[in-house]
Amino acid sequence: NKFHDLKNISIHMLLKETEYIETYQDISETDIFKVLLKHPEYTKQWLDWSEDKRSNSGWYFKQNEKKKFIVGYFSIKENYKRTEFSDIKEACATFIKREIEEIRNNR
Repeated sequence: NKFHDLKNISIHMLLKETEYIETYQDISETDIFKVLLKHPEYTKQWLDWSEDKRSNSGWYFKQNEKKKFIVGYFSIKENYKRTEFSDIKEACATFIKREIEEIRNNR
């Protein structure tokens, strides 16, 4: 996971380096899912990223006790619907797109 390897770079800067900021409208959850099919090891890295986040609000991605994968939004002010997935790669693609869009919109 490049972000964890580069302790001195922000996630905002990392997104800028990937040119996501300029091309976000061309990248869909389906595109991300296709990458995860080729690199399933990335799902664990994003699951770890979600678990390591420390904030008052934001998207999360976790596995529940039924071995399903949940993508949802946590906020003290609002309660967004959680979505349950059977496929970890599908859940991860959804989480990635929502997470990086929130980062892009809040830069």
